[in-house]
Amino acid sequence: MTTRPPDYLRVVNGITDQIRSGELAPGDKLPTYAQLAEQYKVGISTAQAALRILRDRGLVEGHPGKGTYVTQDPPLS
Repeated sequence: MTTRPPDYLRVVNGITDQIRSGELAPGDKLPTYAQLAEQYKVGISTAQAALRILRDRGLVEGHPGKGTYVTQDPPLS
């Protein structure tokens, strides 16, 4: 039996994979919290937590009132 990763980690891993594959490029805007919550079937607070982790990892940056974007030089390792 395999255990499913926590919801926030599914969001983190999904976005990280999109950045590493080039599907999300530097400067691209990420979906809103509500859109991520709907896409990954999680709560908005879970989407917020996932984006906080991605910011802490240097993959994305928030711009108040504008959204969250892939950093210009995201660490890919």
